Amino acid sequence: LLVLATLSAWVPAQATPMNRPQAEYSADATVENEEGTTKQKIFVTATKERKEMLTGSGEGAVQLFRYDNKGMWMLMPSENMYMEFPIGGGPSKGSDTSQWTYEDTAMGEETLNGVRVTKYKTIATTTDGKKFGGFSWRTREGINVKQDLLYKEGNDKKRMLTELSNLQVGRQDPKLFEIPDGFTKFDMGGMMGMMGRQGQSMGRPDTSGMPPPSSVASVRASCARRDAAGRASAATPAASRRLPCTAAPVPSA
Repeated sequence: LLVLATLSAWVPAQATPMNRPQAEYSADATVENEEGTTKQKIFVTATKERKEMLTGSGEGAVQLFRYDNKGMWMLMPSENMYMEFPIGGGPSKGSDTSQWTYEDTAMGEETLNGVRVTKYKTIATTTDGKKFGGFSWRTREGINVKQDLLYKEGNDKKRMLTELSNLQVGRQDPKLFEIPDGFTKFDMGGMMGMMGRQGQSMGRPDTSGMPPPSSVASVRASCARRDAAGRASAATPAASRRLPCTAAPVPSA
């Protein structure tokens, strides 16, 4: 059974989605869960959010969350490409804490990482019904400086810890939340359709029904398979071998 009994005495009667922060800011974020620790650079407004997970050479990905139009883009800067998902879908499905509901009880004020915050006892319910119990530390503007939540049911145990450092409150450049000029949309459906047709003509099984990738690595692997298929089908007219990974460039905003 879900172990949240110790929190039952203070849980409010109604859970609500967490409000978006009422101030724009940037910060360094550390995210810890059962899969490991991730370092991010984040930029946030009331309706938009950017999370950078890049190495010094530019490898990795950037996530753009647009709560104003319910969409999320995953940018792959080293490939000059992007993928598009609905909010709560794609690689962030189930882990996007902005889509969870929360029950909070204030415990008092304190200073954390040089920032004045209010500490809350928190129960968070995910989009698939799991409940996390723990603590949150938020500023008066609604910025979550730290959140430490634990889920346990039987042998299934998960922890989600997020903490901000180098918090800088101030206006963010709107261009941070747009797809850069010159990026092209990754057309997974078109690529798989082409590979399926080529595979059938060469005696290989149709792979057009494969699901879309959930990581940058799988995108690159798919492109490598596409290139190999293109070289193996030299008899196919050039027009039908057009690279689906490079669709029309995104127009300037």
